[in-house]
Amino acid sequence: MYKKFTGSIILSCVLTLPAFAAYNGPGGSTQAKTAADASKAKDDTPVVLTGHLIKSLGDEKYLFRDNSGEVEVEIDNALWRDIEVSSDTTVTLRGEVDDEWQGIEIEIDSIELVAE
Repeated sequence: MYKKFTGSIILSCVLTLPAFAAYNGPGGSTQAKTAADASKAKDDTPVVLTGHLIKSLGDEKYLFRDNSGEVEVEIDNALWRDIEVSSDTTVTLRGEVDDEWQGIEIEIDSIELVAE
């Protein structure tokens, strides 16, 4: 009785695990690497940007600039982890495109300082 019950619990756990496979070949998901590309990308497109945060727009929103142009990014206060950044500091931001009715915004998941 207990063996059947334990077996059914294990089986149900295994069957409910999410699948982590994804197609990565030609025509698969691409990554935006510049502000210009990110501002034209579709919703949920992965983004890796390297450049400068040049201005705080308030409410966790910042203006990011690289050689291609500017784009608005949203950085949750919890991500700063005692990181101090000025407009001269080069950073790499990782996140995804969030296409809202107000326009394109990049939701940032991580911030890294770039050693210069």
